Amino acid sequence: MDTLTHAVLGATLARTCEPCRAARLSRGEQLGLGSLAAAFPDVDFLAFLVDPLAFLAFWHQTATHSLVVLPLWSAAIAGVFVLARGRSAAFHHASLVAALGIASHIASDAVTAFGTAVLWPLSDARIGLAIAYVVDPLFTLILVAGLAISLTTGRRLPAATALLALGGYLATLAGLQHQAVGLARGSPVLPPHGDAQLVALAQPFSPYNWKLIADGGQVYHEAHVNLVGHPPLPLPAPLATIAGAYRAPEALAWQSRDRPLAAGDAVARHWSDPRFAAFRLFARFPALSRSDTASGDCVWFTDLRYDLPSLSDTFRYGFCRDAASGAWQLYRLRYFSRDHRQRLPER
Repeated sequence: MDTLTHAVLGATLARTCEPCRAARLSRGEQLGLGSLAAAFPDVDFLAFLVDPLAFLAFWHQTATHSLVVLPLWSAAIAGVFVLARGRSAAFHHASLVAALGIASHIASDAVTAFGTAVLWPLSDARIGLAIAYVVDPLFTLILVAGLAISLTTGRRLPAATALLALGGYLATLAGLQHQAVGLARGSPVLPPHGDAQLVALAQPFSPYNWKLIADGGQVYHEAHVNLVGHPPLPLPAPLATIAGAYRAPEALAWQSRDRPLAAGDAVARHWSDPRFAAFRLFARFPALSRSDTASGDCVWFTDLRYDLPSLSDTFRYGFCRDAASGAWQLYRLRYFSRDHRQRLPER
């Protein structure tokens, strides 16, 4: 989820925690601490400035998103908070509020597609349910409405009700994901794959928008569907173009994307390069994004989880040939650009 939504979720949870508020923390302090702690795990985005690829593969949603390390983070945040407020006697309860905020961040990231290493460093396994898109206005609106009514009326019930409604919304999204997978499995236009892996990933603009991916081995097949076939929201360009790409089930259209090892020997060589191990670890559905090897220039790879219709692929990493030495070097393409490259450190 986006950082603002995390902060609102942390504040809403803190608002429901009356015992903590009664123990030396004012209502405002409790709301502020809950919001701050819930936003804190996204501090790991600073690592993107150091090494974008290592950030994606190793650093994002690991140390700051771990239930194992959570007690240390909550104690540190609470310690700084009570010292800054001159409330050292409230450390215990401040730690509980901070822990609640961090835990809410971990849980709400786990329902998106990226994957959260909740047991890091004991395990690198990631949980990414992909039932909610990383920016979900309905998710946020439920929380904002509940928190606003709670603060206006002075009662905790609206905040607690919002949390229950949020749980119901997530359960609904899980049901829609199951429906989307069933639609893919029964699609008459899907190329036969036998035991192909089918996944549905939540998409922006509507809870009915889903990306379908069929992994059959040599290629992926992907489609974008709106499960109820409602017209796209009236959005400004280019958002309207993206929203319009989600088709009704009866108009579902599948497109093929090459897997790296099936895109030719030259592409496969770059994909298997030891310097590219981090991207191979990161990408769940790796595909060839673009190959300029005919001109001896660049080859780019992507992860289909994050690509949106009608836009350039989101995470594009690969190799470009140095004009002077002829050596292939590691690069990324900056977001939304066609050829704006960034040289990456090689490990």
